Amino acid sequence: MALGLLLVLFMVMSVISVIGTVLMFLLKENKWQKAVFYFMSVWGMVVAWMAADSYPTNFIRNQLIAWAFGALAVIAIFVQICVGGRKAFLAARFLTVASVFLGMTILFF
Repeated sequence: MALGLLLVLFMVMSVISVIGTVLMFLLKENKWQKAVFYFMSVWGMVVAWMAADSYPTNFIRNQLIAWAFGALAVIAIFVQICVGGRKAFLAARFLTVASVFLGMTILFF
């Protein structure tokens, strides 16, 4: 029964990740793009936290890799805030997408 609940949780997380990524690139209004970007950045950090927390305490290397994927979302926020501009926002969105999907991948495997 517990594994079924974990499967449902993973599927919900996957749907949130895919819908958020699609919305981040398809929305035209800048205000909504930024809102989805910040949500997905926080989501990437949450996914990284869940991935790092799922490993035993002696799997330090795997935990550091998971935290590094979460750090991509933090770097994306810094790029978007500090650099500014259209190209920097595009790079920040790609960093956020990488953070979310790499975190989801490490959760799956």
